Amino acid sequence: MTGYVLRRSALSLGLLAALLAAGGAVLISLGVPVWVPILVAVLVVAGQYALAPYLVQWLIPAQRIEWVGDRYDTRHEVGEIVARRCAEAGLKPVRLGIVDDGTPNAFTFGHTRGNARIYVTRGLLERLDERELDAVVSHEVGHVKHNDVLAMAVAGTVPIVLYFVYLSLRGSNNANTAIPAVVSYVGYLFSQLVVLSLSRARELGADHYSCSVTGDGDALCSALVAIGYGMGQVDAQRASAAHEAKEGKDKERQKVLAKEDRRHQRMRSVGVLGIADQAQGATVLAARERGLDPREVIGALRWDTCNPWARWTQLFSTHPLIVRRIAALEDSGLPGAPTRWSAHEVAQSCVGPEVTRARRRFFLELPVRYLPLIALLVGAVGWGSHHWLLLAQAATVGGVALFVRTAFSRPLAPSRPVARVTELLTRLDASPVTGLPVEVRGRVIGRGTPGYVLSPDLVVQDESGFVPVLYLQPWPFARSLFGLLRVPELLDTDVVVRGWYRRSPAPVLELREMVPAVGERVRGFQWVVAYAASVLIAAVGGAAWLVMALAA
Repeated sequence: MTGYVLRRSALSLGLLAALLAAGGAVLISLGVPVWVPILVAVLVVAGQYALAPYLVQWLIPAQRIEWVGDRYDTRHEVGEIVARRCAEAGLKPVRLGIVDDGTPNAFTFGHTRGNARIYVTRGLLERLDERELDAVVSHEVGHVKHNDVLAMAVAGTVPIVLYFVYLSLRGSNNANTAIPAVVSYVGYLFSQLVVLSLSRARELGADHYSCSVTGDGDALCSALVAIGYGMGQVDAQRASAAHEAKEGKDKERQKVLAKEDRRHQRMRSVGVLGIADQAQGATVLAARERGLDPREVIGALRWDTCNPWARWTQLFSTHPLIVRRIAALEDSGLPGAPTRWSAHEVAQSCVGPEVTRARRRFFLELPVRYLPLIALLVGAVGWGSHHWLLLAQAATVGGVALFVRTAFSRPLAPSRPVARVTELLTRLDASPVTGLPVEVRGRVIGRGTPGYVLSPDLVVQDESGFVPVLYLQPWPFARSLFGLLRVPELLDTDVVVRGWYRRSPAPVLELREMVPAVGERVRGFQWVVAYAASVLIAAVGGAAWLVMALAA
């Protein structure tokens, strides 16, 4: 482990050690042998660690590129790059595989340095130039050199031990263990966040290694942007191709696309191993994949930098936000640190009244988002303990909180037309809580889940980019029926979509109304039920609270 990786991981490792020590101390105080949960955790993690590489190989079939003599048996430059970077790192040649999938990605897995695998997708080879490909390969070799797979497996034992502590306390007949049980469960949840933090630290370490050996941080930055913000485009292209094949009644093409879609879904199942988080990739920026308008790139990165929700959502991700990765490379002090891609320039744009309002609003939006959940938990406690007054109070507060959250996410103001879809990227006032009432014009180019005939969500594109459109209804099976019966009529149709644009950090437009050029309009009624349900819950809870208060 290099010094940089150790420094990046030190805080997470220290917190995990402290949590493990605290959990052991609690077990000792209860008279439970400490070795029991540790042994259970080691056995569970060891089983996962032993089987994981074979499971990944089964999920993601790849064309194995054999090592013949002193080179990989391929004419593509990826073979020479992998061989050279492994030799420079002092590693034996890894098992190299090419995955026949259009999504640009690369990932590393295995047990040790000696049997490491590096898989790259066809989409990566097609979309990146040689400099960018070298940077991505070096990143993956960095994971192998740092033994990141083993490090994350060891770290994964801590949450298991802490969960065992929680189960031991919860199963105790001692009434005094109720509060410690809750605290131990909170510690378990916190340990999961720490493990995610360690994962992000290892990603930054692999980025640092790539920059140090290639001397080309700009290539890694451009590759991260092309991958992270380009994944969404592949889904859109796949959806469009599936629609064309269906319209043309090309059965053979439909079979090929269906097979490709199944392979793609398997790829998504191991997305946590990739160089970029697919959850960060579903953005409208991808429509300008190779000729990105710099202003639009800055706009996308600006939200990731200036909006506090970006940092908050990153806490629950295995990968740092791309703008954070660029900033870390800039601060690395390496000779090859990026100069063309500057996260600091983006950070310097985080000034002005718009940014100030976004930061102030975050501290209001945070309780707005989570207060209904807290009220639900309190209500569950009241129900379980037969404390009916507490239940009524929780229902009243929860109903009011739910109404406020609905008003934030689905305001009833008129929808404002947006000239270009990519203009939405620069809006700092959009968040997971606050929805912006907007009107977008474009063409439906595919389903939200390409190839899935019941997928009700859509992808709408204009000349600048595309945005996922979320179709929600309150009644059972409405989404599936819409996907099966109505979506085929809407594909490849010009539409006007009115709804609420949110970002977390990926953008999404929740449909309130869609007016196609041909056919009947589409309406979503989830927002109506959300408003009505919140009022009903608050009214019933408030009435019960009043009755019990008067009776007392």
